Amino acid sequence: MVKVTEKLPYNILIVDDEKAIRMMLLDYLETKYMVDTAETGEMALEALKSKKYDLVISDVNMPRMSGPDLLKNVRTLYPGTKTALITAYNVDEYISIAKDGLLTNIIPKTVPFNFSELDTIVYGLLTGDIFGLPKYMLEDGMVLDTYTIKSSREAREVREKIIELFNEKFGTSGDMKLILDEVLTNAIYHAPVHDDGTEKYEEFTDVELQPNEYIYLECGYDREKYGVSVTDFQGKLTKETVLYKIDRQITGEGLLDDSGRGIHMSRLFADRMVINIDPNKKTEVILINYFANKYRGYKPLYINEL
Repeated sequence: MVKVTEKLPYNILIVDDEKAIRMMLLDYLETKYMVDTAETGEMALEALKSKKYDLVISDVNMPRMSGPDLLKNVRTLYPGTKTALITAYNVDEYISIAKDGLLTNIIPKTVPFNFSELDTIVYGLLTGDIFGLPKYMLEDGMVLDTYTIKSSREAREVREKIIELFNEKFGTSGDMKLILDEVLTNAIYHAPVHDDGTEKYEEFTDVELQPNEYIYLECGYDREKYGVSVTDFQGKLTKETVLYKIDRQITGEGLLDDSGRGIHMSRLFADRMVINIDPNKKTEVILINYFANKYRGYKPLYINEL
């Protein structure tokens, strides 16, 4: 969670045909930002003509102009403006639309609404300050441990240490062992590549990583949840690739694909998955599980690329 003591110099436009949602988001966000609202896509486009907005957050289903259509217009007419969708419906139903429009952040309308998550996502979109597990924790969040992984053997050892740590401290680790295995496999075998783009290491072989290929991992928790972040310093993943792979897994077209399963399974089994990308520098995957089913609703889509 981001601590802000005074308003930040960013303009946000909230677009939703439900007045209650518009007012709820306005009341929360206007303590930190300059916020306006619109109840239709047409009204939003008129507002954009007269004022520069740094971020447009739009509902998906609205009369006449849908949220994806609105944000497609925004991206075309105002390429410097960040965009995000918000919906009470199953995010997976909109992945194909998100892929076609490169819409990489879809926020769920959970019950109760997850304001701390909204806070983190909005701040990251506006500032580009997206990396690090602590940013996704509440104010009482603590980092339990950090690791630098130098080989496939160390990856297995660290995975077991984290699972043991979570089980001892919280009495559960959920599906974190399975998820961590998938994410670490991607970081070791798919992130390092040769100059021609081919993968450097054969999957499931014992690997000693080069210093520039080391993987950084941190784990932590707050009063609501526990989580892990895995960072490789290659930055080869792209938002287009993530959306493409998730879409193929959801539609069933990618069931036999050699890659993509790990991203899909991680998103499926973790309560929250966030992918942060600094192209050709680093990729961070954040995995979060809640202690209880506090926020009822569908899972989000969070892919941030600087």
